[in-house]
Amino acid sequence: MALQLISPNQWQTQVWKNGGGITHQLARSDDNIGMRWRVSIAEVASDGPFSRFEQTDRIIMLLQGNGFCFHGAEDQPVVLDQVLLPFAFAGETTIECTLINGPVRDFNLMTRRADVKASLQVLSVTEALSLALVQESMLYLASGQLHVSFKEQSYQLDAGQSLLCTDEVGELQIKAGTEPCQLVWICI
Repeated sequence: MALQLISPNQWQTQVWKNGGGITHQLARSDDNIGMRWRVSIAEVASDGPFSRFEQTDRIIMLLQGNGFCFHGAEDQPVVLDQVLLPFAFAGETTIECTLINGPVRDFNLMTRRADVKASLQVLSVTEALSLALVQESMLYLASGQLHVSFKEQSYQLDAGQSLLCTDEVGELQIKAGTEPCQLVWICI
């Protein structure tokens, strides 16, 4: 079985070379070419350029803070000031980021464009539901508590925790705790 519960104390943390923030890597898959995909959370402390990732598709969304603005991703600046609203862009795009009234925390999914396709959905869970697994799936709990069952296994997730599922077939049965919760569901 290949289900792995990932808590924030297991994240791999790296300070940015430019000093403008910190990246927490939640999960990553590499092969002989390099990075296939990566899921991370960034703490952005100041305005500045975004790192370029050639031949990489990116999806980013605000988790905490007032938001930020991307200059260069489209003809007009893109304002990301709504929590859990995904924005997709090419990793090689030259982007300048400006913060809106203070630091932010954002969620990132990066995939190698040539051979990795991924989907990202934000789900509000108020009642029990099932999520069908693919070759590589990941659930990130953005808020609340969540009970997850799969075959004989059971997990209780708190906000900030993830469940990485690889090489499994079937469905995750999920149920929110006492309050509704929000989760990010990634299929690769």
